[in-house]
Amino acid sequence: MKYSIIIPHFNDFKSLERLLNSIPSRDDIEIIVIDDKSTDKYYLDSIKSKCVFLKNETSIKSAGTCRNIGLKIAKGKWLLFADSDDVFLNNAFKVFDSYSESVDDIIFFKSKSLIEGSNNISERNVYLTDLIDKNLNENDESIRYMYFPPWGKLIKHKLVSENDILFDEVIASNDVMFSLKTALFAKKISSVNETVYCVYKRANSLTTTHSKNNRRSRLEVALNRNELLSQYGLKHYQFSFLSIILNFKDVFTMKLFVKFFKSIVLFRQRMLPNNISIKKIKNFLSRWF
Repeated sequence: MKYSIIIPHFNDFKSLERLLNSIPSRDDIEIIVIDDKSTDKYYLDSIKSKCVFLKNETSIKSAGTCRNIGLKIAKGKWLLFADSDDVFLNNAFKVFDSYSESVDDIIFFKSKSLIEGSNNISERNVYLTDLIDKNLNENDESIRYMYFPPWGKLIKHKLVSENDILFDEVIASNDVMFSLKTALFAKKISSVNETVYCVYKRANSLTTTHSKNNRRSRLEVALNRNELLSQYGLKHYQFSFLSIILNFKDVFTMKLFVKFFKSIVLFRQRMLPNNISIKKIKNFLSRWF
């Protein structure tokens, strides 16, 4: 098996069918869909004819749980991940095939982004494209540590299985630590100047939902990410003290505050963003004093 495509899904079956229709029917491609406790009713025969369709029957509702279920049965040499409301572009698997014998552990590709229901361009993919361009043009390694989503890249299955890398089973940011760990263990990576994936921006998606529970989950993952980067001597890529305070000051629990404070005391936490200006520091201080 050449490719295993792992897709978590919740409720939007029409978008899932759109995604499945963007994947060619081939013997060397396995598609694994894991339903995350959907409540909508839908005629599933058409979907099940195109994929292995599983259900998350654990007690934890999370896209991370679903992805881990998929990893347990995946057989492909390469792993691909997709969100159920996105699509692969027409040329995607032709491009993937041309790199399928690569010695790289991770191969990054470009994506585009549209606002769901229109042809209007979204900026959701812009920072990812910038990371790829910097890697291609300047051999900049930031892409290893700053490319958070699991989609838009080929990942050697062997890299994941041999290092026991799993997704966090949390309500938001389940993919951040997975992407960081795969990048840390990867011996060789590369980037390709080809666009293979379209991500849709939706008003009610997890990436645009800012409930306190979601934001608290993102905070906890951010602190875990910072801790791991510190262990590898990569504090330069951490979320800074300033950015964490500005974005999450209202969702700290005592446990998370103690963890954050400890990282500061032990000098494991980067304090200021890279290239921060004096003006930004003054603006920050004016909010607190």
